[in-house]
Amino acid sequence: MIRGNWSLAQEFKQNERKQQLKVQKRQKHQHKLEKLKNIDPIKLFHRIENLRNKSSKTDNDIEYLSKLEEDWSFIEKNDLHSNKVKEILRDQQKKLKLKQKEETTLWGKDSIYFNPELNPLGKVPQVESLGFKLSQPLKNLKINQLKKVKKYEYDPLIEKLGVRLPDGQPPKFYKYVQNTKKPSKRNQKSMQDELKLNTDNSLEIEGNTEEPFYKKQKG
Repeated sequence: MIRGNWSLAQEFKQNERKQQLKVQKRQKHQHKLEKLKNIDPIKLFHRIENLRNKSSKTDNDIEYLSKLEEDWSFIEKNDLHSNKVKEILRDQQKKLKLKQKEETTLWGKDSIYFNPELNPLGKVPQVESLGFKLSQPLKNLKINQLKKVKKYEYDPLIEKLGVRLPDGQPPKFYKYVQNTKKPSKRNQKSMQDELKLNTDNSLEIEGNTEEPFYKKQKG
């Protein structure tokens, strides 16, 4: 039974339009296939990673990243560059496992957060539970990861003001927790003798033979 509003010409145009869309879709797929056959998947993957790790993204960056991710999905779906893609994903999986291991490993004395009493395992402090808000989470770092030499530009004001360094060795800045071990009996005795000697010398005045005050109190 023919509908009252049915039109042969309109149905013919609809069918023709559907056929055109199928042809366009097939041509677009073929064009993309030829394009991505000649692309280097390693470079594509690194572009995606760099954009993902970028701290502040513009609208253009977000749009470009979306296109690159579509290309990567197309490569995986159509099994292009299969050997390289498998190698990339395998290396990425290894890096991810290594990163997770480094984030969860307790470094102990090698940790920058180590404290023999408060944090002997070197755990990363949970500052969020204390009410602090950080722009980035604390990293589980070791002490040797901080030993990076940073060069600073020479300040011309030092030469202009004629600043001179004092004599002797420069001060030492300790990264390790100090005074965590109890001194032995021998060291305690030597420290007491040295303290007594310094006290006697500080109380002696040239030409004064009077005994120090603390000796009088003992007597």
